[in-house]
Amino acid sequence: MTSEAGPASVADSGFTLFEDLELHMQFAPVCRLTDGAVAAAELQLRGPTGTRLGTAAALRRAARLMEEHLVVDRRKHGFARSARAESVAKILPLLVGYDLDLLDDIDDAAVDTLERHVMVVLPTAVERSPQHTLARVAKARTAGKIICVDGLQNNGHAATLLSLIEPDIIVTHADLLRQNVSEESAHLAHTIAAHTERSRAVVIAEGVDDEARRVTAMTMGASFGIGALYPSVESPDALAVQTIVPLPQMPVWSTPGPDRETPYAIASSSITPRLGDKRLLIEMSKALEHQASIGGAAIVLGTFQHADHFTSRTAERWRVMSENTGLAGVYGVGLADIRDGNVHRAPLSPDDDLVDEWNVAVLGPHFAALLSARDQHSGASDLDRTFDFVQSYDRITVTQAVHSILKRFA
Repeated sequence: MTSEAGPASVADSGFTLFEDLELHMQFAPVCRLTDGAVAAAELQLRGPTGTRLGTAAALRRAARLMEEHLVVDRRKHGFARSARAESVAKILPLLVGYDLDLLDDIDDAAVDTLERHVMVVLPTAVERSPQHTLARVAKARTAGKIICVDGLQNNGHAATLLSLIEPDIIVTHADLLRQNVSEESAHLAHTIAAHTERSRAVVIAEGVDDEARRVTAMTMGASFGIGALYPSVESPDALAVQTIVPLPQMPVWSTPGPDRETPYAIASSSITPRLGDKRLLIEMSKALEHQASIGGAAIVLGTFQHADHFTSRTAERWRVMSENTGLAGVYGVGLADIRDGNVHRAPLSPDDDLVDEWNVAVLGPHFAALLSARDQHSGASDLDRTFDFVQSYDRITVTQAVHSILKRFA
């Protein structure tokens, strides 16, 4: 689809290459892989013919490298208002992808047309700033935008992205179809299948350039494709003569936002708490940490009440575990706001109700679990403390618990 988040554009320094560059609009058919029928069109921009920026992919790549992607997105928004683009939107759904950070600049003028605003999340976004990304996604959903995870390929971020973002559209990277079949490809196929079965997300493969890649894309779990096998066009008339099929309804299902403020409050609303002593709860927490380390790109979050409960031994255990997870985060009063290896740390406010809870949440592509304990403030010593606690393996409950923690740090 499009863009990548990043630091301020070099346009801030007066460099205006992408502001002044001659750009051309084209429409990439989004075709059903089984029969080539057209379900939508993606609005793309390319540079002048015969130049190094003469293809949509080359322009997109250069804009990202030069941190000018938002400039190109703003110009795309202007193209989307053109009569030619609106003519396409009258024939079939027109997908226009924008970086999440352009959300505030995108108005709702397209509500009266068939244009679909697609807000793009790239695989690096969650690793760089999970809290910020989730907050922007939530705002985009509230505004009625479609959420797309773009450029998905064989890396550890895939399962983390899908579990946290729950996108309406998944676009696999073109390189995925150019690479040799591998164990990583098989893992990604399982990850995509697990997510689409739960959510009915639409999977679009980029790089469907020939018949062999069409078959590979279908094997990976894609239902639709973009590529040389389905050439881009500049005239709406070229799309009008195609066989057109409905694009699946969007937005697709996603987990409702948490209606309570802490994991314990979320889980205990449907599960009866029971009494637990700290010694056994420690071992139960370690068991979940171990599951996270072998679960493959899982999200694992822990809240430890106060910094002194996150001991050096626990910190080392989490550091080792995080090498095999997609996202690891720990939170407590007095913890420094730092990243320790692959572990994100952040402080809790002393008056936050979460301070009375001890939580370990694991959310992976094929496994979800929550251990949530609320301090009774009893016991003569630390290890004699007792807690009311709940366990849940319900994916919706665990997802809501994860979001209830992360939204504090947006």
